[in-house]
Amino acid sequence: MRWLASVDPPAVLRGASSGFTVLVIGGLAAPVVVGVVPAAGMVWLPLVAVVAFVVAAARGGSHRVPAVQGATAALTAYLLVLPLVVLVTRSVDLVQIATTASTAVLVGAGAGYVHVAWFTRAPR
Repeated sequence: MRWLASVDPPAVLRGASSGFTVLVIGGLAAPVVVGVVPAAGMVWLPLVAVVAFVVAAARGGSHRVPAVQGATAALTAYLLVLPLVVLVTRSVDLVQIATTASTAVLVGAGAGYVHVAWFTRAPR
């Protein structure tokens, strides 16, 4: 649990809140998108999830360990929306939950690292 000391909780919650908002709005927009472009139905929700995890990691701020900060923000965003997903689908698919959670961790870690690398470089 030493990694927990390397996380800035207010920044993680700020990022998770932004990611949660993207997940909710993207999920609510899914029927409209599928109605307009039926072929988009297969890629819309996974695309929204990846974008939400990137947003959560980027808004999570730049802390000492940006990959851990980004992964924590993205996973927290997913954990915030998970009760809504279970409520709507009325089922618990553990494989889907594990897959999405691992995607959140991987995308969040990568996005946190890249965000800090790109936006905190010293000017040339």
